[in-house]
Amino acid sequence: MIQVQELSHSFKIGKKGKERQVPVLKGLSFSIQEGEIVSIVGRSGSGKSTLLHILAGFLKPDTGIIEIDNVRTSVFNETESAKYRLAHFGFIFQNFQLMPGLTVFENIELPLKLSGVMEKERRQKVQELLQLVGLTEVQDHYPNELSGGQQQRVSIARALITDPPIIFADEPTGSLDSETEQDILLLIQSLNRSRGITFVIITHDDTVAETAHRIYRMHDGELIEGGASHAI
Repeated sequence: MIQVQELSHSFKIGKKGKERQVPVLKGLSFSIQEGEIVSIVGRSGSGKSTLLHILAGFLKPDTGIIEIDNVRTSVFNETESAKYRLAHFGFIFQNFQLMPGLTVFENIELPLKLSGVMEKERRQKVQELLQLVGLTEVQDHYPNELSGGQQQRVSIARALITDPPIIFADEPTGSLDSETEQDILLLIQSLNRSRGITFVIITHDDTVAETAHRIYRMHDGELIEGGASHAI
């Protein structure tokens, strides 16, 4: 599903004319199979979030190749990346990134509106997902009226609404208590089994990482171990 070869990326820091390149990713090569849950684990500053942003097309790598479902996405321009991202990826974030002025229903519906889907189809799909994540009773509430766990379920439903084959999750339980964290991780595993969605989870937490089929560990922009599969 995802093939990465010799991926490198640097950021410029310093004043104009005195910039220097700081390497963030250093020649990464790895693969992710269709239908897997894969965790990419590392401390703050290890490069894991930069890697996610590059895989998702928010950043372009300096060097290297990314192929997703046999499509070389690393050569896309910004417009091509945005179009591909909307059609193929879902996203779950630590801070939920819900629109505060939209209801639960409207937040979940938003990607379909951006894709030009007709209202009748949008309403049907949103209702199905509200039931799936257990939020039907709060569909008219606003994000600030929900618990953290409920907000993350809204985020998951929004990620699912376009039926993406891949969902990127950046510290998806980082803002949750341990009990709610477990509920969200069980939901991710259930969605993986029932829908065959490939999940790529960025985390610093080994407890979260252990819910995956496969774990890659990063340190200072390099993969230091990983790739062995295990049952979940």
